[in-house]
Formats: sequence, structure tokens, C-alpha cells
Amino acid sequence: MGVALLKFYSMPDEERQEFITHLKNKAHDLLDDAEGTVDKVKHHFAEIDSKPSPIDKLFVAKRLVTDLFGSDKRYLI
Repeated sequence: MGVALLKFYSMPDEERQEFITHLKNKAHDLLDDAEGTVDKVKHHFAEIDSKPSPIDKLFVAKRLVTDLFGSDKRYLI
């Protein structure tokens, strides 16, 4: 988390605003399709529950966040 914050605050202002706008737009999209969003989250949590390894669970959680908020442009990575 600290690395992501460092990366975020080291971005140029224009890129930082673009990233914030992207997150806002994705959040609005998720709210507009609340039923689909809930289904995605339920699916990923069921998959997390089925994984024995914490590392596997982490990869599924990363995939969930990417599915919900990802984009073609990789802002923090």
C-alpha cells in the first residue's frame, strides 16, 4: 500500500487527475450495474474460499480488483 501511495504522489498532476477520474468513472459504472457487480464479487469470494493457499487467495483478490477497477492503462504499476 505504501508503494502505491508513493507512486500516486510521484505522478504528475495531470496523470494523477486522470487516474482519479478513471476511478470515479469505474465506480459509477459499478453502481449503475449493481447486480452485475454483486455477482462478480460473489463469484470471486467463492473462488477465494475454495483456495487453500494464502498466495492463491491473494491472486484471486488481485483479479477481483482488476476486474472491478482495471483499465488498459496501468496507473500504479
